[in-house]
Amino acid sequence: MRTFFTLWKRELAAFFLSPIAYVMLMFFLMVTGCGFYWLVKENLDLARSAQGLMVVIWACMLIVLPILTMRSFAEERKNGTFETLLTAPVRESSVVLAKFAGVLTFFLLMCLPTLLYLLIIRHLAPTTAGQLDPGSVVGGYLIIGLLGAAFIALGLLASALTSNQIIAAISSFSVMSILWFGGLFEPHLSKNPLVRDIGGYLSSALHLMEASRGIFDSRTVILYLTLTFFFLFATIKAVEARR
Repeated sequence: MRTFFTLWKRELAAFFLSPIAYVMLMFFLMVTGCGFYWLVKENLDLARSAQGLMVVIWACMLIVLPILTMRSFAEERKNGTFETLLTAPVRESSVVLAKFAGVLTFFLLMCLPTLLYLLIIRHLAPTTAGQLDPGSVVGGYLIIGLLGAAFIALGLLASALTSNQIIAAISSFSVMSILWFGGLFEPHLSKNPLVRDIGGYLSSALHLMEASRGIFDSRTVILYLTLTFFFLFATIKAVEARR
């Protein structure tokens, strides 16, 4: 456990020493801020702004998460520190989980300032603030966290399978986009009810919309926890194979 926390602090410190992390943080806050401003300005029903905010955050995740995870293993091999890390008395699982925890912690810290937008809604429209269901807000942020965990694990797997950071970023971005946009076109993809049900179940867009409306399904939690564990397990095996 001590090894894990040491590696986790190493990964988290690496983010705050990396200019890319600050660029992504600025991009994330700028885009979510502009998106929130547009929602408040154009949407008369401010009570629905929480749902719109979740969509804006997820749209940023499509760009931010692949870039944050692409450096995890690919950069280690590029700098020649990957072999040194694996020759140390540490388990592959500790290395992978520490990198996962480091990226997830940084991502959650990125999302933290967006909670201020809810206070802004309360200040701008105190008469409708009560209509902002706390359950939908909590559900929306919970799904954002689960989605972030699953796709961070996916990004780590992509980074572990290639030494090229660009390939790792494009690979994880492609899978995330398919799971996001595929659900939007799911009713038109097939006339087979089974295919449509599977497409709807895997659609992160539909899960996010439902949770931000206060409709929460435990199967969604099971799905993203399963995806997270699967991608982490596959990453550990990929690292073991390279060792």
